[in-house]
Amino acid sequence: MVAGRSRHQLVGLLLGPLLAVAMLISDAPSGLSTSAWHTAAMGILMATWWATEAVPIAVTALLPLVLFPLLGIADIAATSAPYANKVIYLFLGGFIVALAMQRWNLHRRIALTILQYAGGNGRSLVGGFMLASALLSMWVMNTSTTMMLLPIAVSIISVIHSTVDSLDEKGKQDFQYALLLGVAYASSIGGMATLVGTAPNAMMAAFLLENYDTTIDFARWMLVGVPLAAMMLPLAWFTLTRLIFTVDFKTSGEGRATLKKMKDDMGTITLPEKRVAMVFVLLAFTWIFRPVLAQLPGLTALDDSGIAMAGAIALFLIPSGSKSDPLLIRWHDAEKLPWSILLLFGGGLSLAGAVSQTGLAAWIGDALNTLGTLPLVVLVASVTGLIIFLTELTSNIATTATFLPVVGAIAIEAGIDPVVLTVPVTLAASCAFMLPVATPPNAIVFGSGMLTIPKMARAGFALNLVGIALVSLVAMTLAPRFLH
Repeated sequence: MVAGRSRHQLVGLLLGPLLAVAMLISDAPSGLSTSAWHTAAMGILMATWWATEAVPIAVTALLPLVLFPLLGIADIAATSAPYANKVIYLFLGGFIVALAMQRWNLHRRIALTILQYAGGNGRSLVGGFMLASALLSMWVMNTSTTMMLLPIAVSIISVIHSTVDSLDEKGKQDFQYALLLGVAYASSIGGMATLVGTAPNAMMAAFLLENYDTTIDFARWMLVGVPLAAMMLPLAWFTLTRLIFTVDFKTSGEGRATLKKMKDDMGTITLPEKRVAMVFVLLAFTWIFRPVLAQLPGLTALDDSGIAMAGAIALFLIPSGSKSDPLLIRWHDAEKLPWSILLLFGGGLSLAGAVSQTGLAAWIGDALNTLGTLPLVVLVASVTGLIIFLTELTSNIATTATFLPVVGAIAIEAGIDPVVLTVPVTLAASCAFMLPVATPPNAIVFGSGMLTIPKMARAGFALNLVGIALVSLVAMTLAPRFLH
């Protein structure tokens, strides 16, 4: 470690600027403007720092504000505009609603209610946890979902190990691995279903709007994301409980009794929980049916981002009904927002905008036009596979921000609908299952000390292959049909 950085972070810290400076002092390639060449240098710098996390990813995302005007890429007004993209406010509102759910433990009650109906065998227990994880992650950050479900899962593992006499040591370990990985994987899978489920989804929506004037609203994304999650979740469950691990035992009833006790300990649903749930249900309803509601007089300008902010503001206005804490949410709670993700949105969109506006995107597309001659299924599957395995080692939103302009340029040059290549980049970034560093849910369950990397890698590799197949299928069928 040097100055608090690991060796690979130190390498990235030095390598990024060296590469950028080398490009800046050299002549631009034939057919490329100086501003486009400078944009490429900034892209290399940002991609290197994002990939190695040499500095916090949000700090890297702020570089365009300083360097783009100085290098003549864009003025400060054009550079800063993407940091206020409307999709950022969609995510901001969704985050605030999720924080209110967490503040009153509504997400825990929802999870325990689902789990209480899980069947009386090991496979159904794993399935129940995965269903709860996926449903919550559609609306709540997958990090929060996994952290909330992990202690519940650990409690169930302890109960099963001590009460199911028919289980040998291997059976106990298989159940433990399947349950913990199921919680993590389902959290990532559920996040793909909605625009607010995970950051890459909203990043892509903003990118397509900024660069191709393609609007992807909440309901349209669900027509793509929900079927994908609905296909992938049972396949992940089957892979974990039957193919990679063997989970085949009847429970003694102790597991369900433990879950029931956890729910009973919460007491009856409180008035604050009911009011947060009311806001959440109205928000989800309005998002889903916005195209219909927008046809009503006075609602023609209804927008997903405006709906999200209306829900967030309502939580600050509606009293909780609790004497001990009269507010549903305080600004102190909102300060816990993942601001770094919102800044990363802005930086990624600012870079993507410069790539397009300086002509760099067209030049990249022309340079890589041979890729457009590949059969479409090969191209889509290759892009999906590349992003999935790359995201095993890098931040998913940073990977998305880096590759969206590249595949967008390739698509335009090849005469392909940009949606067909940007969707697999986006969805594949949520399908890295092999390593603890791949996603926050993976890291959280690995941090329990109850998993080994070889077990995670074995199960994750199988699901990575499933992800390549399903994401490619959805990108070539549902995405072109619904995302316009």
